[in-house]
Amino acid sequence: MTDFRPSFVPPEPDSDLSPDTPSEPPSVVDPELVALLVAAADALPEWAESVVPQARLDADLALDETEFAVLDTLLRERFGADLGALRAGLDLDALAALTVGDLAELVRR
Repeated sequence: MTDFRPSFVPPEPDSDLSPDTPSEPPSVVDPELVALLVAAADALPEWAESVVPQARLDADLALDETEFAVLDTLLRERFGADLGALRAGLDLDALAALTVGDLAELVRR
């Protein structure tokens, strides 16, 4: 299994990615992931329109630490994904650059 690599970390030159592997996240976010983000943010349904792959969790979606904690719990329950562990391994710049596309990649692993 390949380690998760957020979109802001370029792949290593000797990566085993095949030429058919897309270099960008899909343009549409899994509706289930969108629903979890809406639930974690306790947002109105219209807010879901802003949940696009390139949206940054912090700057664009304005998730706060409480919402990140709720999202971490929801992602663990539904997908077995560990958002807390991912965030713990990132510096401040990487945390600020974390996107919905990165979350989508995390839950696909």
